Amino acid sequence: MFDHTKKTYRWWVITLLFCGTFVNAVDRGSLGVAAPAIMKELHLNPAMMGVVLSAFFWTYFAMNIPSGIIADRFGAKATLGWAAFVWSFLSALTGSAHSFMHLVLCRVGVGAGEAAIQPCNVKVVKRVFPTEERGVAIGIFNSGIRLGLAAVPVMMAYLIHRYNWRVAFYATGVGSLLWVVLWVYTYKQPPDEANQEGASKEKVHWLELLRHRSIIGLMLCKFFQEYLYNMFITWLPAYLIMGRGFTVLKMGWYAALPWIVTFFALPVIGLLSDTLIKRGMSVTASRKGMIVVGQLIASCVVFAPYVDSANVAMVLLVIAMVFESGASTVLWAACAEIAPANTSASVSGIMNTAGAVAGIVSPIVTGVLLKWTGDFRRAFLVASLMIVFAALSMWFVVGSVEQIDLKKAVRELTPQSA
Repeated sequence: MFDHTKKTYRWWVITLLFCGTFVNAVDRGSLGVAAPAIMKELHLNPAMMGVVLSAFFWTYFAMNIPSGIIADRFGAKATLGWAAFVWSFLSALTGSAHSFMHLVLCRVGVGAGEAAIQPCNVKVVKRVFPTEERGVAIGIFNSGIRLGLAAVPVMMAYLIHRYNWRVAFYATGVGSLLWVVLWVYTYKQPPDEANQEGASKEKVHWLELLRHRSIIGLMLCKFFQEYLYNMFITWLPAYLIMGRGFTVLKMGWYAALPWIVTFFALPVIGLLSDTLIKRGMSVTASRKGMIVVGQLIASCVVFAPYVDSANVAMVLLVIAMVFESGASTVLWAACAEIAPANTSASVSGIMNTAGAVAGIVSPIVTGVLLKWTGDFRRAFLVASLMIVFAALSMWFVVGSVEQIDLKKAVRELTPQSA
């Protein structure tokens, strides 16, 4: 009934992936919106809530690389189907939580499931789409993440206001489970999808990749940059309520604004970087330059809690997220260009794992600083410094943005006999 070689079916597949990343982002960001209501009902202090918000990233960090290995062995359909069932079910189960530990366990499960989405999506696109359509396909499903992050404050705020935070989790979790059904019954895995890349390619151990300066630089850049990104995901709704006095409904619309603007801005930023290269600028100057400039502009987030006007603060928050996300988009392009032959997935996994570490650290540090100081000023200062460190890592640690030649590197490291 379904033929993966037909264009109409291929675009149905990318629609599925887009919807999958959308619900993935909703389930990832839902806790941050509900945090103030949960803290009040369950009597959690900010430091405890920071641990809960961080728990997602514990298993997200641990399962990033294993998820790709599992998908290569058993195929994307089964891997993503089971992973999405796990994260959707446990996201819904969050609504029944009555203790700190219950919340932590639910978020640990959500993180474990969501770690599979990116490896599986990339595998599906590589298998189903020809080379000349893969860039567009990846751009479309990645945009689902930003749209989901834009929608979740509005959706959760409405459900919390209309019902309560428990109903909000039940509703979004069930919605994600409906996507699982759609995925299982309409995505038809090609019979040779598992192990499709064959065993003929020379294998490179991931530890060998860590011997290269540029890859270490990518990891550092990703970690420092993701600190700010994950602070937005986990603490922005609480900041708007606790730091700016917004109502839940008003918070929902304002918290969505940075993600909405970013959703439209990312293709423009990526196109600008590509255009500079087409007009004669070197790949290194274009990629590194745009990443560093974007990160430095994003550091303006430090001023948000100091300005009196909530609208001015929102402008600063929007600018920070647009340029952080734009820098992140170009960073993925730089990663693909730097990765040695046949290792782009491994290098991407290594870099994304560094970002997951920031996801663990950022919510906890923000919660602890909020508890110690009583406001968000120090938290925003730390986030601003982190994005500056990201710029420094890209400029000074990452070398030329060009493919690493592993054989050449080995020759340079091997002592020559007299």
